[in-house]
Amino acid sequence: MTDFQSRAKLYTDPEKMAQGYLRMYFADSPLSYPLNPFQMLKDAGILFSFRNFKNLEGVYIPASDGDDTAVVGINYNRPITRQRYTAVHELCHHFRDAEKEIACPSGSDEPRERFAESFAAAVLMPIGELKRQVCQRAVNGKVSLPAVLEIADHFGVSFDACVYRIAYKLNMLDGDTSPGKLRKRISKFGPEKQRRKRGLTYAGLYADLIDSYTAALSFRPSDRARTLFNTNYIYNDSRMEGVDVTLDQAAEIVTDLRLHQQHSQYCNENNEPYMSIAGHYAMYQLIFSEENNTPCSVFNTSKLNHELFSCYPYPDYGGNYRKSDTLVLGAKFETVPSTQIVPELLKLEEELKTLIAAQTQIPLSEYIQGVVRIHHKLTVIHPFPDGNGRTLRAFMNLMLVKAGISPLYIKTDDKDTYIRALSSADQTGDYSLLYELIFKVLLRSNMELTESGT
Repeated sequence: MTDFQSRAKLYTDPEKMAQGYLRMYFADSPLSYPLNPFQMLKDAGILFSFRNFKNLEGVYIPASDGDDTAVVGINYNRPITRQRYTAVHELCHHFRDAEKEIACPSGSDEPRERFAESFAAAVLMPIGELKRQVCQRAVNGKVSLPAVLEIADHFGVSFDACVYRIAYKLNMLDGDTSPGKLRKRISKFGPEKQRRKRGLTYAGLYADLIDSYTAALSFRPSDRARTLFNTNYIYNDSRMEGVDVTLDQAAEIVTDLRLHQQHSQYCNENNEPYMSIAGHYAMYQLIFSEENNTPCSVFNTSKLNHELFSCYPYPDYGGNYRKSDTLVLGAKFETVPSTQIVPELLKLEEELKTLIAAQTQIPLSEYIQGVVRIHHKLTVIHPFPDGNGRTLRAFMNLMLVKAGISPLYIKTDDKDTYIRALSSADQTGDYSLLYELIFKVLLRSNMELTESGT
């Protein structure tokens, strides 16, 4: 890698530089698409993280000396396909501009930025492989927009980037390719809508990212991190369940509960709308206090459900399995009969034990996928008379925290996506939408906790 860095400035053509880099990086190994640009950063000795940038795609901060490490920041708010581009873009700066700190604004026409963008396109979509994919789908030497959708998925790049590279680098896109007309054609085609129709997701791209980002996702909670997480989680999860609370109110409630515990004004039947919020807080006190001290068990869900209702006038209501069969309104599945709750939990307990035993031998993404599957299966079992959603999302976080991984919360803006992903798993057994959402949410939660100074 150091040898390539010494030669990188000699290239005047980003395509040739990309070819040289790929030959060096893969040596005699065959290329497997989509490539993993985050692993490329890692293998180059670069630390990378996600940040809440507004007008920047990324930043490159060089090492200050031989004992220091170069750092790359990537805009969390961009789609995963754009983040992958940014990773290679910043890698280009590492090779060619290692002595400079560089901020990369969106849509920059600066020559240095345009070179890095072209390098990123050429690395992620090598011209030889791109032409091969196009020729496989071409009719009379040209490909259609639906065919480009498949090609973009093959490379793990955005539809727009793939269209423009095929149209202007290969001249092999059918129809009018003048810039104005092509933009209108792309808009009318609606690539993301077409992806959903075909059942395509970005779960695999996120899995690659997660597996290259394992160390950064570790979690040892400080008091500040716990307070921040509790506030954001309680605000969003309460609103997911229809409790009208603002972020400021959630912060006030968490602070009061932290200071006064069971003597808090919110553990009072006169504040009945907030009792469930107090219960939320109690669940997470349990999760964070246990950390890695005891093995995780699906029967921990009963303890969590008990804590959820611990601030109500009838705390014994929580923690008990339902005694009757139930229908989940709006769901696309039938919950298990009440007589089968314990047998189904016992089967799931074995699945959880197998997952925990394999944790250190499998990629992090596989462990998280296992957590997601268990979470979904618990929603189908629907063990409690009330509070299943809140309890089972809390248990998902218990499985993460006990494995030393950042907890997560689903924002109210993601509620429809979450329900749609659960429904997809219910109806088809396909978890990819749910994997994609949880991977993305985990990265955001980790970013927020990291930015808080944890």
